[in-house]
Amino acid sequence: MHLAHQRRSRRLIAALAIAAASALTLAGCSGGSGSSTSGDSVAVPKTDPKATIKVLSILDLKTDNMQPVVDAFEKAHPSIKVKWQTVPFDSLNSTVDSRVANKGGDPDVYWADQPRISALAARGEAADLTGAFSKYKSSFDKTAYDSGLYNDKLWALPIANSTQLLYYNKDLLAKAGVTPPSASVEQRSTWEQIVADAAKVKAAGAQYGFAFGQFDRYYQLEPLPVQLGGSVGATGKGNLTPDITSSAWVKAFDWYGSIFASGVAPRGMTPDQTDPAFVAGKIAYMVEGPWLLPELQSSKVNWGVAPQPAFENGKPATPDGSWSLAVNPFSKEKAAAAVFLKWMAIDDGSGYIKYRSNPELPANVDGKSVYFAKDVFASPAGKDAAKIIDYETSKTAVNRVSTIGYIEFESILNQAFADIRNGADAKTALDKASSQLKTAWAKYKS
Repeated sequence: MHLAHQRRSRRLIAALAIAAASALTLAGCSGGSGSSTSGDSVAVPKTDPKATIKVLSILDLKTDNMQPVVDAFEKAHPSIKVKWQTVPFDSLNSTVDSRVANKGGDPDVYWADQPRISALAARGEAADLTGAFSKYKSSFDKTAYDSGLYNDKLWALPIANSTQLLYYNKDLLAKAGVTPPSASVEQRSTWEQIVADAAKVKAAGAQYGFAFGQFDRYYQLEPLPVQLGGSVGATGKGNLTPDITSSAWVKAFDWYGSIFASGVAPRGMTPDQTDPAFVAGKIAYMVEGPWLLPELQSSKVNWGVAPQPAFENGKPATPDGSWSLAVNPFSKEKAAAAVFLKWMAIDDGSGYIKYRSNPELPANVDGKSVYFAKDVFASPAGKDAAKIIDYETSKTAVNRVSTIGYIEFESILNQAFADIRNGADAKTALDKASSQLKTAWAKYKS
């Protein structure tokens, strides 16, 4: 299974596992200054220093094809050596917390999950990158760059991005006499039409009519209320006032509950089961990320792709976000770390994208040309996917809410979504979640 999908499949587990520890850490901070505690600024030097930098990642050098990336960096910058450290995604946040708190400077650079960057900055666990990298803002898709901002300063540099597409099974649709959705972003399907068509295809013999690749996950479901004019889920100072009970949120999740109540979407399926089910030809329509493309390329399923739907009379909105790189404010090798960040995220459209064989969507605008040249985009459906991805990441992408209370936000909301999928009234579930968030976030306002 593609790493990006594994990451999001573990997101809820990880959030629950570290929520208590992170909440205790955050409770002791003001949450307002967003300033590094080391006093040393980050700058890209004119001449490379001689240094060894420790890089903490969720990716393995061998199994995740990162060795060619490290080799290429060290060839381009021979005076800087990289000591690579790998931890599981579930352990990343707690590892960063404990190591940065030691003030020993290990690691120098670490992988930062974009929705958690605000919390990292507020805790003093990320160095201020504004002076070194804000001038490169135009090198990135806007939402990708903005994911690293907190209190109008830049705390992390994006190396990857994501979006969502509507995949469909051509054979299942043909059997039901259903016209496939258009691949044109100008002729985007509506949720209402896709669900109606999915019901027809299911009645014609498909095991499942429609599936979200990531049931009950805020990452994938966030655009639903946004399409109807709602917020991303929080407002006010620091985005610490829940905003999930508006009419847009209730309407969006009334619809979400209805697709399961009608049987068009399955209640019993887990996110880990969705990709294999589509590849096996069991699902008529599925919304999922570009990481599904390599699996489809090697599968026997006859598939097509279209833009993610929008509600009737709503506006297109799609998820985005992935990984960024942050610098330990206590690093003793900030100059070398800055060189590494620039090479990974900016140089030649992103060294990370250029030299890693895995087809991961770049945050760098120029890096997209490298990404779209990969084999998965060579087929007619792949070419359609490339056009959609390019458009969505630059035109319809919506960042997840930026707040130091993101861990609680995600875990509480994901549970509400699960309750709605299993039959709970949407308004009741969202009211309950809002109350829980107010309680959980009270410590950040004191």
